[in-house]
Amino acid sequence: MIVFKKLRWKNFLSTGNVFTEIDLLASKTNLIIGANGAGKSTILDALTFSLFGKPFRKINKPMLVNSINQKDCIVEIEFSISKNDFKVVRGIKPGVFEIYQNNQMLDQSSTTNDYQKQLEINILKMNYKSFTQIVVLGSSTFVPFMRLPISQRRDIIEDILDIQIFSVMNTVLKDKVKISTEEMKDIDYRSNLSEEKIRMQEQYIQHISKKNEETIVEKQNSISTLLTEEEKTVGTVNSLNIESKRFCEDVENNTFSQQKLKKLNTLRGKLQNKFTTYKKQHEFFAKNDTCPTCSQSITEELKEEKTGDINSHVKELVLAVEELRCNIEDEEDKEIKFVKASKELNRVNSQIAIANSTITRIQIQVKDLINQIESLRNDKSNCSEADGKLKYLQEEHLKLKKQISEIKEERDTLLAASQLLKDNGIKTRIIKRYLPVMNKLINQYLQNMDFYVNFALDENFEETIKSRFRDTFSYESFSEGEKARIDIALLLTWRSIAKLKNSVDTNILILDEIFDGSLDQNGTGELGWILRNFDDSTNVFVISHKENLDGKFDRTLVCEKIKNYSVVRETLQEAA
Repeated sequence: MIVFKKLRWKNFLSTGNVFTEIDLLASKTNLIIGANGAGKSTILDALTFSLFGKPFRKINKPMLVNSINQKDCIVEIEFSISKNDFKVVRGIKPGVFEIYQNNQMLDQSSTTNDYQKQLEINILKMNYKSFTQIVVLGSSTFVPFMRLPISQRRDIIEDILDIQIFSVMNTVLKDKVKISTEEMKDIDYRSNLSEEKIRMQEQYIQHISKKNEETIVEKQNSISTLLTEEEKTVGTVNSLNIESKRFCEDVENNTFSQQKLKKLNTLRGKLQNKFTTYKKQHEFFAKNDTCPTCSQSITEELKEEKTGDINSHVKELVLAVEELRCNIEDEEDKEIKFVKASKELNRVNSQIAIANSTITRIQIQVKDLINQIESLRNDKSNCSEADGKLKYLQEEHLKLKKQISEIKEERDTLLAASQLLKDNGIKTRIIKRYLPVMNKLINQYLQNMDFYVNFALDENFEETIKSRFRDTFSYESFSEGEKARIDIALLLTWRSIAKLKNSVDTNILILDEIFDGSLDQNGTGELGWILRNFDDSTNVFVISHKENLDGKFDRTLVCEKIKNYSVVRETLQEAA
């Protein structure tokens, strides 16, 4: 049970820089009265702000700071749960959020949102919505249970019955189902991919065997082609050798023609020199009568004698030159034949060398192909490696099949659990067990307020309301006063169920202007009697501006405005 002990605040709304403190355990029934705007509902806003970081009324957070002082807004709440004492401090300008357990501040290393979740989930074990349905009934911003959507009604009841864990489990389970589904898809994909790899590997093995045979045949055909080429090349070499022999003979026969031609040309040069000398002597005797050297006269007889000798020598020389010319021409023909034969011989020898190189290349290729064929016939390593890989792929595929079976089994279990955790599953069965108790309490509180109808909620939290004459009504068909009775009966019922279930049990019940609204005098009296006799552990706070309620409560807190600041004074009295 959460026992709220003290609530204090300053610079909060219209309150000044002096702490206003309310002892929440001082009296069983408490009346808070005051004029409009005096600060009666501040206790509501301070309480919800201290616990949940937001006021009860629709007020923006910056507007909670006192508009005159504009800083140092502080709200503190002290409460105990079992043997642990807690204190929550919140502030604005500067921002403060501190949680103390047994005077030790809890670790603030997490974010503000996580710190708030720690307070709501681990300590209070309720959220703002549940708190305002069980602890507070207001006339302004409060939304009664019957005006909430069905989904929000379910959230509140699940919170009260402490079965929201099933919703959390369902959420977690959905995530697991989603992960399992994705994992199933992934494993299926990998399994299909594995099957495809096995099929391709089997085809590859078949291809290797077939390819080996085809390769051997192809290489044998290549050997045949090369041998044919070799035979043809050998024939070409034989023909070229015959031709080479013929050119060699021509070269040998004309080998010395160049030397002879050189000698003949030298001899022709000498003869030409002699011919030039004879020509000069002939011109000398033809032109000169006196010797230029000794100055002796040259007789005609001497001239004729010398000229005759010169002509005789010239004739001999002409015959010799003609013979030499014929010899030179013969040797030049031989030289031409030698050069031509040499060129042809070089050409043929070059072709023979190329052909021999081709034969050598062919022989090397044939030998290499024979070795390759032998290796293909004897070497089984490629097939062995491929067979090993196929075996590995088959083993991996079996593992994937086993994983698929395990994941499918797990997924089936998760789906079965998911069906149980749905709204129409185990939660509905639990709610059905509590529905008779809820409906009995609701009708009991309605009768205590002199409102005789048969009110029933079903497992979908839709109401059926019948009068004593069995006429069926809906919540909206009643007057505002009757609706108020239903709202109060539901509030008190939720508190009783929460206490019975020990999920949300507190000592505080706050009614904001319920007595000022649509309740008539009779309803007000009955509600007052219910509140006084509700239970001994509940401290009831009623906010009202009705003066005639003053004597009906153990303690009265009067809110006033003094110099623009709200202050609270209390009076103790014996309730009527």
